[in-house]
Amino acid sequence: MLRKFLPKGFLRKFSTGVIVVGGGVLAYDGYANQFLYTGASVRFLRSCKVALAISKDYYLALHKGDKGDTEDFLKEVHLKSANRILEACLNNGGLYIKIGQGVSAINHILPMEYTKTLSKLHDKCLPSSKENIQKVFLKDFGDVPENIFEEFDYKPVAAASLAQVFKGKLKSGEQVAVKVQYNNLDKRFPSDVGTLIFLQNVIEVFFKNYNFGWILKDLRANLEKELDFCNEGANAERCWKDLSRFKNVYVPKIFWSYTKKRVLTMEWIDGFKITDIASLKKNNIDLKYLDKKLFHIFSEQIFNSGFVHADPHAGNLFIRSKKPGDFDLVILDHGLYEYLPEKFRKSLCQFWEAAVLRDENTMSHSAKELNIKYYKNFAEVLFQTPYENKGANIKTKLTDEDIKYMQEIAKNNFDKIMETLKEMPRNMLFVVRNLNTIRAISREHGDPIDRPRIMARYAQKCLWNRYSLFGFFKWVCRRAKFEFQIMKDNLKLAVHLLYLDTLHMLGRSTKNSKEILQIGEKYRQV
Repeated sequence: MLRKFLPKGFLRKFSTGVIVVGGGVLAYDGYANQFLYTGASVRFLRSCKVALAISKDYYLALHKGDKGDTEDFLKEVHLKSANRILEACLNNGGLYIKIGQGVSAINHILPMEYTKTLSKLHDKCLPSSKENIQKVFLKDFGDVPENIFEEFDYKPVAAASLAQVFKGKLKSGEQVAVKVQYNNLDKRFPSDVGTLIFLQNVIEVFFKNYNFGWILKDLRANLEKELDFCNEGANAERCWKDLSRFKNVYVPKIFWSYTKKRVLTMEWIDGFKITDIASLKKNNIDLKYLDKKLFHIFSEQIFNSGFVHADPHAGNLFIRSKKPGDFDLVILDHGLYEYLPEKFRKSLCQFWEAAVLRDENTMSHSAKELNIKYYKNFAEVLFQTPYENKGANIKTKLTDEDIKYMQEIAKNNFDKIMETLKEMPRNMLFVVRNLNTIRAISREHGDPIDRPRIMARYAQKCLWNRYSLFGFFKWVCRRAKFEFQIMKDNLKLAVHLLYLDTLHMLGRSTKNSKEILQIGEKYRQV
């Protein structure tokens, strides 16, 4: 119909013109920008396609089929959607992988299908070509790696979200790990952030409450700093200065003569991931001691120094075995840090201690100092466990019921949780990320320690050291109160379990008393 009103041959000429112009734009982008804008368009379209496919699947899952089959059907949709996101993150690379890794750490709220699938992003990243690696070196050093190092292996030993790590050898003989940023990552970063924020804004149109775009906007500057490897080297040295007094903790040395903005050269470490349970057992490493060390060093950062590693996932924490039972906990990847000012650290110390003691007046007061209205919601965000008025203890080990409860809380009280996240100081967002990440590691170890109490004791120590002129005497009183409360709670539990055990032996127990006894025994071991 339209052809009647158009000049003869117009459509053919128009189509040819579009192809010629499109080809010209593509060729120019390849010549001048190494397909930077073409790649951004492809990543944008790929992300939109995945978002639409996932939305369609969930719509069908929630509006079709019998209600009794919905839960099983949703599990299938979770897994299908998670695999789609995994594939998109791997194909898009860069910031997409970084975001996916962060999502995988939220294993207390998100369905297991998401967290288990996306955890593969810690190990699965697409390797870069030799040509692209040489381009980075030529831009930063003016020469290729084989002329700078005595030895340089182009086969990566690790591939992360922003860079790859290669093994090399300096001309002075030291074995080194060379971290090389993906080519043009700094140039594509703005368009990728813009795409993710755009998708979040689109989601907000359909799902008013589910918008995390403000987090990306607020944290954009911190993520941009991670692209500067000179900044990462300085962070590593500051971290080592803060933690050097700890036994069995190590940060690799930086070789500044071989470090530029997009290339970081550090000491080579032979080791294995902190979540490699088989290797931990093989080297006779005590998981309880290891996890105490893990939570002590990050408590030091959160409560005392204020210089907090924001990305301590399993791929960034290595175990260097020295002899059976003896090891170093090696901290890697220091690109993403946040500084928590002293006034926030003081309030956080007080809040943490009060939460463990169930001192709700102090919790409320400390939360207000952090500009937080719903202190109970804040407690659940920090501890990632159900916070209830009754019961004396914040749980370390979560049952299936607890995890289901947290997921229900996240779904039904999403407004309050989002308001709590928005209220808290922006510095605290990375603290929450840190806590989520190291908690995920401890869960892989079977939760061998009582994390909240260990961190509460460290918070008390920091209050004594820094915040009171007569701090020692005040700390002694607070510590005595704390230990007495814990001892009282444990005694109460022991008496209750003894009573149930006696009833069980006399054959007068309830049907579920045996299960209660088993739960109590697990609690005593914690």
